[in-house]
Amino acid sequence: MIRRVVTAGVLTIWALAASAVAAAPPPGPVIGIEEFRFAAAAVTVPVGTTVTWVNHDEEPHTVTSTTQAFASPGLDTGESFSYRFTRPGTYTYFCALHPHMTARVIVR
Repeated sequence: MIRRVVTAGVLTIWALAASAVAAAPPPGPVIGIEEFRFAAAAVTVPVGTTVTWVNHDEEPHTVTSTTQAFASPGLDTGESFSYRFTRPGTYTYFCALHPHMTARVIVR
């Protein structure tokens, strides 16, 4: 249902989408990147979960799957990357700029 209201010559449109909001899955985990490491070495999530990584370092980092399932661009300080996991499995990832940084997402 869409409701339109005109106030002082300005058209404001509200879309009532309560059912869509209620059906949205809860936000997934947020993994910080700091001190040249991923804050969680491993995280387990259900299928359909979106995981978000946020770079808190002063250096750029990437989030790159070892199987090419996903790859972020270089993330500067404060930037984030999200990926939705639609299949079960273990997803190992690393920073392409600093390959010693590794972690994994386990999807069940």
